[in-house]
Amino acid sequence: MKSTTPFRTILFVFTALVLSACATKRPAMEWRDEGFTTALDNILIIAAIERSTRRRVYEDEFVDALSALKVEATPSYELMTTSLTISRETVEAAIKGQDIDAVLVTRLLGVKEEEVYHPPTYYDHHRNYHNYYTHALQSDNRAYYRKFKVLTLETNIYDAATKELVWSMQSESIEPSVPRNLIEEQISLTIRTLQARGLIVAKE
Repeated sequence: MKSTTPFRTILFVFTALVLSACATKRPAMEWRDEGFTTALDNILIIAAIERSTRRRVYEDEFVDALSALKVEATPSYELMTTSLTISRETVEAAIKGQDIDAVLVTRLLGVKEEEVYHPPTYYDHHRNYHNYYTHALQSDNRAYYRKFKVLTLETNIYDAATKELVWSMQSESIEPSVPRNLIEEQISLTIRTLQARGLIVAKE
């Protein structure tokens, strides 16, 4: 007698739940200074990334996304060379004399490896040797594990005038095969969240 339990369906649902839990659809953690209610007008965008090319791509993409909302922003590489270490001192020196009211910094906080078990698509009680041998040769019915990396990103916003942290968000994403996909996903999540909090307001 053969079991008709839909293992493939169970597998897909389980995997989808694991992956959706790690996708950057909403913040994994968020904090805000409730006393800070000013909409940001001119933001310095900093990607704390070692590779200068990815830093430029992230900052340019973020600036373009804000420009679409008519919110001014400046990529940090225009004011800080890639050879400079990003620190409070170098940032303060970079924005001195600039009309910047906030500094946004995104960095990789951590990486962890997750594993998902893929069970066989179906089971057979194998009443006879012939059935057992036939199913044993079916490679698409073998159980296996799939590993993937989950990246935790942190984005902080500091008030340029007071130098104080006013907003912070952590998010988790599965490491994509194309880094640009993660960049676009993170920027989209950040802007949506800031708009929901009233910290970014699209202009007419």
